[in-house]
Amino acid sequence: MTVSLVVLLFVIAFGAYIQTATGFGFGLVVLGIGGAFGLLPIADLAFIASALSIVNSISGLYGNVWRQAQFRQMFVFLAVALPMVAVGLYWLEHMGQYALNLLQGLLGCVMILVCLSSLLRPDPQAALSPSWHFGVSGAFAGMLSGLFSTAGPPISYLMYRQPVELIVIRATLLSVFLVLAGFRTSASLVSGLVTDDMIMVSVVGAPIVLLGTMLSRRYLLSLLPATIVKRIAMIMLLISGGILLLKALY
Repeated sequence: MTVSLVVLLFVIAFGAYIQTATGFGFGLVVLGIGGAFGLLPIADLAFIASALSIVNSISGLYGNVWRQAQFRQMFVFLAVALPMVAVGLYWLEHMGQYALNLLQGLLGCVMILVCLSSLLRPDPQAALSPSWHFGVSGAFAGMLSGLFSTAGPPISYLMYRQPVELIVIRATLLSVFLVLAGFRTSASLVSGLVTDDMIMVSVVGAPIVLLGTMLSRRYLLSLLPATIVKRIAMIMLLISGGILLLKALY
């Protein structure tokens, strides 16, 4: 087992904890920190994040948590997001090395913008957003899911503005990520571009995700409020996004 793999497994465990606490962030942690330290190519990390997001979402929704999700808004979101996942995945698979370097810089920019907006944390709205807001969010989230397996930023920002309880936000986000990750992982496998190493890391990482989620739900979530965990994670991701952007430029 190489040092890079050991570090990546720790990153995966940290991502599972963050997503359990806040409802999003697993893909951003794996892609951001893993990409910043060059643990694996961005395309490989995207598949691993997508495959393990399925495990993380299922474990996070266990115990009837899924019943709290806003299914009406989810349907509108997914109806737009799923076709855009296919578009983003197609672009990723047909890019040359120069374009992949640009993609790394784009990921860094996305992470910086997301983290800054998350740290500002807008106040919840007085009423639920109209359905078309979820459709627009689905378009951007689907594209990001196809490219980076990081659908979280658009839908997470929108959900945290809804006047609903935190459990509803977490359940909705985890349910959305489960569907998107399942679709993206299946499409990647069908494309035939998945390597044995990518599958191996996903298999090894699965029990770590389960363990990280279980420990987070039973013990770690009581140590720090979700808002503090979110701020710590966003600051770390902000630094990682800056590193990715610098690597792409220089």
